[in-house]
Amino acid sequence: MSQARASSLLDPALLERVKGLALVARRVVEGVLQGMHHSPLHGLSVEFSEHRQYSPGDELKRLDWRVLARSDRYVVKQYEQETNMRVVLVVDCSRSMAYGGRTAGSGADAGDGRQRQDRQETGGLADVQDADSRGKFHYARVMAAALSYLLLRQGDSVGLMLTNYRVVEQVAPRAAPGHIMSLCRVLESATPSGITDVAAVVSQLAVRLRRRSLVVVISDLLDGVDDVLAGLGRLSHRGHEVLAFQVLDPRELSFDLGLAGHGVTVIRDMETGELFEAEPQLVRDLVRDEVQRFCERLDAGARAHGVHLLRCRTDQPVGQVLTRYLHWRLRGKRL
Repeated sequence: MSQARASSLLDPALLERVKGLALVARRVVEGVLQGMHHSPLHGLSVEFSEHRQYSPGDELKRLDWRVLARSDRYVVKQYEQETNMRVVLVVDCSRSMAYGGRTAGSGADAGDGRQRQDRQETGGLADVQDADSRGKFHYARVMAAALSYLLLRQGDSVGLMLTNYRVVEQVAPRAAPGHIMSLCRVLESATPSGITDVAAVVSQLAVRLRRRSLVVVISDLLDGVDDVLAGLGRLSHRGHEVLAFQVLDPRELSFDLGLAGHGVTVIRDMETGELFEAEPQLVRDLVRDEVQRFCERLDAGARAHGVHLLRCRTDQPVGQVLTRYLHWRLRGKRL
């Protein structure tokens, strides 16, 4: 996987941090290669895995009598029916993902996702900057590239979809090690544009995916909460395992822009370009409350649909977030 180092999205320190980790399916998956995940198909790589201590209730036929005769230890044989995992990474490239970095210094998002705004003082409305290395979209691309690298190292098949209100670009799932460069090239060339419609895109994917897969959605999820949950839930209820990484700038959560006392501020919706005026000090608390309610509803709905939702702030390093999450996942716990 040394080719991965040629991508600007994968620096050596990040690769070193994630290469010893593993992302194992918690639900059964279907695949064609021998891998590390449980398969629902009989006859695929049914192999001895390891011994473990006998526990009351274990079938006696699984006792290893040879070990018992040699060491007087009661252990049972564990067999695993394994396959590779098919993973689809869905990366949001809508205009709201351009927020952060240079943009965040002069703008903010507000409301429940339908009112994502670029906030400027009256008298000087600057153009929205392209996403930079501190913005949400760059963060999402680095996370997608790191997960791709990790999954391909463990022999899984990885595909990619860039989306806004539709599928912008798609890379078919493959398990070849060199596939990482194809994925990174598409991620590197992408530019945020268009409005968000997470629900529509995810619902289309639920119809398209005929093989049970792991679907990883990387997005700010700033859309109608009921629509987002309906789309993610549809995937989950069709037997797919769904992980959602919600990428947000810290200022979207706190709405602390340092503009209090500056008077009226011109606000621009990053996706529609609509302009309107507001007084920062008056709207700050209202927006914070709305954002908190939005996140609480999203968290509760994700749990109800069996979707694992992880909220990621762009001031948290990608390697740190993935390391913490994957360690918790391997222990069978929830964050």
